[in-house]
Amino acid sequence: MPRSQCDTESSEDLEPSCRGRRPKTSRSGRAGLIFPVGRIERFLRTGDYAERIGSGSSVYMAAVLQYLTYDIVDIAGNIAANDHRRRIAPRHLHETISCDADLQQLLGGIILQQAKATSKKLPAATSRRGKGKKTAHSVKRRRNGAVAA
Repeated sequence: MPRSQCDTESSEDLEPSCRGRRPKTSRSGRAGLIFPVGRIERFLRTGDYAERIGSGSSVYMAAVLQYLTYDIVDIAGNIAANDHRRRIAPRHLHETISCDADLQQLLGGIILQQAKATSKKLPAATSRRGKGKKTAHSVKRRRNGAVAA
């Protein structure tokens, strides 16, 4: 079974072409970001926003977008937790944007179609389990002693 030149264990008998090889890492991984740097760069270049676009601009844009997303989701998660919910609803996002002044200035013109007007929920009508209405039939049965407590 022939062995490949780069499969050997020690580094001293490697050829020079195999010695400098490193595993491919994405620019997002190198920058420590979750948002895709390459995709954002592609959108910047195809969008004709500027004649020239620097190589660090897409990394910076991805970092800013990731920070804003984290901030919005964090605040919306806190609002959802205060509302005793485990999922973030569009209403929580709308409330997040409307409560924060900086986010309101940045995203104030955005309309979330599914977000309903924020209002305080009225407490639900209390159920009267076990305490049914007194009817004429039940009152007669109690007077006659048919129902013993």
